[in-house]
Amino acid sequence: MKSIIYLLLCCVQINCYPLSGDQNNQDDNREDSDLKRKHPFLDKEDKKPTDYDKITSINVDFAFRFYNQIISGTADKNVFLSPLGISTAFAMLALGAKSETQVQLLKGLGVNLSEIKEEEIHEGFHYLLHNRPYAKSEVTMWTEPEVNIGNALFVEENLKPLPEFSKGIKALYEAESFSCNFSNYIEAEEQINDYIMNKTGGKIPHSVDRLDQTTVMVLVNYITFKADWKLAFDTASITEEDFFVDANRTVKVNLMSQEGYYKYLRDDVLSSWVVEIDFRGDGIAETYRDDITALFILPDEGKMKYLEGALLKESISKWVTFFRTSAYENLHLSIPKFTISSSYDLKDIMEKLGVTDIFNNDADLSGINGERNLKVSKIVHKAVLDIRESGTEEEKVTTIWSWPVFHLVSSTPIIKFNKPYMMVILDKRINIIFLAKMVDPTEGGT
Repeated sequence: MKSIIYLLLCCVQINCYPLSGDQNNQDDNREDSDLKRKHPFLDKEDKKPTDYDKITSINVDFAFRFYNQIISGTADKNVFLSPLGISTAFAMLALGAKSETQVQLLKGLGVNLSEIKEEEIHEGFHYLLHNRPYAKSEVTMWTEPEVNIGNALFVEENLKPLPEFSKGIKALYEAESFSCNFSNYIEAEEQINDYIMNKTGGKIPHSVDRLDQTTVMVLVNYITFKADWKLAFDTASITEEDFFVDANRTVKVNLMSQEGYYKYLRDDVLSSWVVEIDFRGDGIAETYRDDITALFILPDEGKMKYLEGALLKESISKWVTFFRTSAYENLHLSIPKFTISSSYDLKDIMEKLGVTDIFNNDADLSGINGERNLKVSKIVHKAVLDIRESGTEEEKVTTIWSWPVFHLVSSTPIIKFNKPYMMVILDKRINIIFLAKMVDPTEGGT
């Protein structure tokens, strides 16, 4: 059966500058004891951290701050990124950062260290990565959405990370570390690209290039998402229609259409329609808390910039809360088939968010190898999204809806996504996995 596949890759290239010092090794028992002493929750992976909701809030705020940096000062174009993948990569890097470098990294993520401790940050990400839907159960009734987040460190073979750091990133962030001979940077690129290609099932065949002999470590964060729509679009329903990019330009797209039961609302404050399109879940209940869903947001004509400027975590939270208790309503829905890819150099964006030291000789990443001789030289974020008609229809569940702010129309409407719109893919805990703006479905990349 065809699948809907979303992919993300974030690469951090770290360079070394000379500094003397010896690496301090500890025996395995001491390392395990120190790790569990520093992170006692590692003994109980199913324990929900007290401040986990703060992590979710931080991730959502980071998603929109990062998105606003991407769209600022640029021409209107397609946007696609995984805020969750990016925040996971930088939180993991903060585990090896010290002093002002660590403070900048955490502040860049939106962390207020007076409200939440550093240990609680890593504890929250650990809980996120080790619980559904990010950690799959062994037995499921149906095909569930599959979210796979992973990290990999490729380290110059003459420069070893501290054992405590290696074990920490493995336990907390599902990270693996590998020795790599960067003096032969062509073979190093091949090693990294082969690893990511295998981890993503061949969907990202090429992830890094332009390494050189000054590179001593590359950090790779990848996230893959595969899921089926709960209500599949019939292939026979696909028609070629106009998509109105702006007042002066129209392109032809393959529009998927069907009439079915969806949850949707009209947000008059943001001058937008919002449709929740469910992915096929585990077949247990509609209230399964870890379901992943997509919100398609269609602003009124000329209201995209207003939507982008006003869209905040409070909006997403209100929509999700509303959909939890609202009824499925009959709707004629049309959305385009498209594939979008993106590649962003994150250095400029993170510097605008106040993260500067990791890119220069002031960097203190001594938590990685015990010495202050590492700095980040390159960060690349690559993503691919493929929207198609596949999916499996399930029984439709109707519940009683009640909400004082939004209102549903009384007659069956037609909502056609044939002009620029936004899309958010998130879990029901409101962690934003993917965030996109579709301006022109025929332009596959940015």
